[in-house]
Amino acid sequence: MALLWNPTPNPSVKGTSCGNREAASRPLRRTLNSMDALALRNHLFSTLHVAMLKTSGYKKKGRWAVRDLGELVHAFFLRSSRFGNEAEAIFWIDVQIFSADWHRLVFPERPYKGPAEGPSLISHELGRWCSPPLGILELSASSDFDALLASLSKAVIEQALPFLEDRTTHQALLTKLLEESEPDSGRYLTIASLSRLLGIESQAREHMNLAKHHAVHDNERRFLEFRERNIWRDAVQPVAAADGSAVR
Repeated sequence: MALLWNPTPNPSVKGTSCGNREAASRPLRRTLNSMDALALRNHLFSTLHVAMLKTSGYKKKGRWAVRDLGELVHAFFLRSSRFGNEAEAIFWIDVQIFSADWHRLVFPERPYKGPAEGPSLISHELGRWCSPPLGILELSASSDFDALLASLSKAVIEQALPFLEDRTTHQALLTKLLEESEPDSGRYLTIASLSRLLGIESQAREHMNLAKHHAVHDNERRFLEFRERNIWRDAVQPVAAADGSAVR
């Protein structure tokens, strides 16, 4: 659990007392109190990165903390709500997995430039892993900054990082997705596209059909059919023979 300061006395420093520790924390507390809500939000994300992610190889750039594994990219993204302001920040922290090869297969019309808002293999809100789950993250002058930081830090250590460590390659991610049982068109599409990427053709076709079967409306089905054409765009298409039969 990460805190803004260490409440445990340092035995190497003589005379450390509760009163001295409180005095040492006052400059930091004054700094936090002087921040508006958006600055507090940014400070929260930076503190999470330094305390929880940097030692695991994550590099921070703006609203992203990213670890490039070559085959896959793991990322934490600070996603802001347009309804937030300097008085009250409203935001989420997304835990995501990206892949250049997968992106080029499924979304060739959108050049891959690294992690960005848009398509990802996996996206999970960090707050949902808190206890109790947090649907929306909010910060204001009256918020308990330390309590939110502690809750998110625990979610990173106990949930997010182990989740990501189990999914460091395309094959490992595919295996985990196949272990799930939720009949969701998005999951089926991801399984289909990863299977196609790895050359498991029958599994790819099966789950593409499942994705279309579980589409909840016509627009979703059209989206899936468009992605299907992208995923199999390099496949050899049947050609009609003179007698009307299909040949290749």
